[in-house]
Amino acid sequence: MSKKKKQQRPPHRTVFAPETGEAPIYWECPTCGYLSGDPAFLDAEHECPFCKGTGTERRTFPTERIRRLDARIRSYHRDGDHEIVVILVMAFLETILEDIIDRIMAAHGADVQLRRMVMDTQRSIGVRIGKVFPALVGEEFEDAAAELGYRDFPYRWRQLREARNAFIHDSPFNGARDTLQPSMGDDAMDLLDQAYKLFVLLNNRFVADGFHGN
Repeated sequence: MSKKKKQQRPPHRTVFAPETGEAPIYWECPTCGYLSGDPAFLDAEHECPFCKGTGTERRTFPTERIRRLDARIRSYHRDGDHEIVVILVMAFLETILEDIIDRIMAAHGADVQLRRMVMDTQRSIGVRIGKVFPALVGEEFEDAAAELGYRDFPYRWRQLREARNAFIHDSPFNGARDTLQPSMGDDAMDLLDQAYKLFVLLNNRFVADGFHGN
């Protein structure tokens, strides 16, 4: 993957989508990949604060696939099925991480075949966080999250992931869990809502940064 020379971008501020109790809606600039929750960004004539592009239809994020998963998770949470919530949120976060890594690779010029090969051969969440992400952006996931205001996110994600694994896998090494506490369901929902904002910030830093190749 070859990097383009990084362009100078004017200062900008990421606008988060309002919190509605559902999956948020963001709009993406198809020229540079910038994401914004500002409803004015839906208007193609509204200038992108990153690349100044106008006149091109803006795509929406998250995808319908993610929105369906989000709706199912929130339904289980309302019903008090906290164990299902933890399991599904962990799957959701892995999906989000896969999407941001794919977008970063695309921004660096990787074609679909190369991106598929990387994701197919690096399926472990630990490898994707610990090796693939740093190799692409030049810093650890924990450091990037901290710089963007989400210092505790990686630790909390890891703790819940370990609890999920102990609950669904009867491991003779780490010890099995017979149950997950109801509070873990609330923690998982908090991570779900934070994940959208962190995804958008990571995208606007590592995708819409002058390396975008499409």
